[in-house]
Amino acid sequence: MSFLIKRQIKEQIDAATRILLLTDDKIDGDTIGSTLGMYHVLSTAGKEVDVYSPHPLPDVFEFLPGVEMIQRQDGFFKDADYDLVLIFDCADGGYIKPLLPLMLGKPAVIVFDHHATNPKYGDLNLIEPVAASTADVVWRFLREMKFEIDRSAAQCILTGICTDTDTFSTSNTTAACLEAAHELSKLGAKLQVIVRNTMMNKSVSALKLWGLALERLHHNDEFDALCTAICLRDLKKLGAQKDDLQGLSNFLNAMVQDADMIVVLYERTDGSVKGSMRARDRDVSKIAAKRGGGGHKRAAGFSVEGAHLEEKDGQWFIVK
Repeated sequence: MSFLIKRQIKEQIDAATRILLLTDDKIDGDTIGSTLGMYHVLSTAGKEVDVYSPHPLPDVFEFLPGVEMIQRQDGFFKDADYDLVLIFDCADGGYIKPLLPLMLGKPAVIVFDHHATNPKYGDLNLIEPVAASTADVVWRFLREMKFEIDRSAAQCILTGICTDTDTFSTSNTTAACLEAAHELSKLGAKLQVIVRNTMMNKSVSALKLWGLALERLHHNDEFDALCTAICLRDLKKLGAQKDDLQGLSNFLNAMVQDADMIVVLYERTDGSVKGSMRARDRDVSKIAAKRGGGGHKRAAGFSVEGAHLEEKDGQWFIVK
């Protein structure tokens, strides 16, 4: 079935002239790497390609080739007539639902993803929950359908794989993604560039923020897990950014040996609280689903609208 879907996607791409690529509204290395990797491949194949992302990119991804092509003005949805839309690493498609009806040509939507909770909202859905990352899914599709993959595409795709596995250190690391990394390196992707830009680039304010998060570690009765919390006022006080928290939950899950589940709670500027969960043995996707979220068995998240964080007796709570 997977190969049949790939063939159908290949036929749609071959028939299309103008293609729109979309990132998720949660901007991380996997959605950016997957999207830009496909951008380079389709541009090489002679397609006219545009890339849209709903939010600014974290500075750590400015090293990626093609990042300057990403647009954020959603007005062009009304002005352009596309043959095809491809979206990457977006588990529910929620943010694009009001945008797609604006498109004049009513193009088919193709979804590339690795989240088991994806409801298959596309016309064609290539979803591989066993894959380490969406970039891993994209890599196998491109290789099996015999697309030309240049150095720029390889660099972007390897970035997606590396960032979603914390450089092959998380439980979702598979033999397939290690093989993909080997092949992408042979195509010219530079692992050391990815590591230097995405992991070895913490500012003093980011390090202080992580220090505060470590200081607040506690056992949270609501989740029965090791938990920490960051408020908006913490970011302001330390001169830090929300993106400075990227990687914290994975780091704690890897480093803390006497906790089988990690929860990082943080306030967002839209008045919501985000929960990021990691685990070694527990299925956190079920816990996230009860709170309207989703993800994988070992890595999931949720969001609570109209909420903030409060501390009481050493524990932090989501309060609406």
